[in-house]
Amino acid sequence: METYTAYLLLGGNLGDCVQTFKAAREKIALRSGRISRASRLYTSPSWGFEAKELFYNQVLELQTTLDPYALLQQLLQIEIELGRVRPQTATAPEKTAAASKQYASRTIDIDILFYEDFVIRSRNLSLPHPLMQQRAFVLVPLAELVPAFLHPVFGVSVAELLAKCPDDSSEIHACPMPEQEIYSDVAEKPFPDGREAGSTLAECVPTGSCGISAAFWPENMRFLAIEGNIGAGKTSLSRRIATQFGAKWVVESFEENVFLPKFYADKERFAFPLELTFLAERYRQAKEDFVQELFSPFLVSDFSISKSLIFAQNTLQEDEYRLFKRLYDIILTTIPKPDLYVYIHSDVDRLMRNIRQRGRSYEANMDPAYLKTIENGYREYMKTLDPARSLWIDVTDMDFIHNEADYREVLSRIQAAARRLG
Repeated sequence: METYTAYLLLGGNLGDCVQTFKAAREKIALRSGRISRASRLYTSPSWGFEAKELFYNQVLELQTTLDPYALLQQLLQIEIELGRVRPQTATAPEKTAAASKQYASRTIDIDILFYEDFVIRSRNLSLPHPLMQQRAFVLVPLAELVPAFLHPVFGVSVAELLAKCPDDSSEIHACPMPEQEIYSDVAEKPFPDGREAGSTLAECVPTGSCGISAAFWPENMRFLAIEGNIGAGKTSLSRRIATQFGAKWVVESFEENVFLPKFYADKERFAFPLELTFLAERYRQAKEDFVQELFSPFLVSDFSISKSLIFAQNTLQEDEYRLFKRLYDIILTTIPKPDLYVYIHSDVDRLMRNIRQRGRSYEANMDPAYLKTIENGYREYMKTLDPARSLWIDVTDMDFIHNEADYREVLSRIQAAARRLG
């Protein structure tokens, strides 16, 4: 798994800041990655408002497998756990320049200064930090760690930014405390892959055009549905995307359907109760689970309600299908629809191999002709969708579960389609 380097700023002026920072470092190391280096603690007067208490600041170098949005969510949660209260005019997950104008004393603030050399400007996240070049209390501890690091927007080093900073750095002082009190909790263990601590940014930057650096999601892309034939890998792909981006993952609970094994044994007899129970369960999941959570940038599922119609068209008798379609049409008007619908296609031979490998007993006698019929149903359904909000990806010759390059290729196509959403 790729590891990325991020630089975080701890700040605060209420309570015992030394102990609060220690608790923050412990939580960050537990949930977000490995802290490979930390600056000294610095004190400075308040910035942007008047406060009696001096502010403490410290910069951390973090090695993380989280993407920027997932990292942000973890840091916001840690702030809350350590007593951070934001002004009522600022929305908790929106650490933007606008929100940052609500200056106030605080127990803890954790900002992402740099994440590799990514440049992100969205409603929820701005990278690099948009005001760092104006703040000496940020640049002084940052320059202690990475004076030569180039700002990806301004093209100058951190040391140069500090030299040109209009803010007065004369009142910023390193704390006269034993070094071990600052660094004692900073992890020294190496990466699982043997990489040494303090790896350079170049060693951690993903290569190729499919890298995560282009992977932030448009604000209007809140619901991604990954669909596919039986055995295509839709659950594995949706889980990996949700994990990488900190999204809410909704997985179909198909194995709880008592009619599924019976259907594979006698399709004609059990098709109607099977499809009705699937429709009811998908409706329940859509109403309960297709809801955006506060700290999730979007949600991703391994099914959409349309799956019920596609399968019913191919399994039900004509009179059964007419009744089913009436129920489906009523339900469809009451549930969220995907902003982007992705179908991952594999040919029947590949699907059969995948099905055999996962070894579900009720799929042991899967008929290749049935898979072909389902594929044709998806093809016809895709023709009814808005091309701007649907995507067909042929993954027959890919292994996006075990091959990183294949996964990045699939991900890049999804990202490109997501960015085109109007």
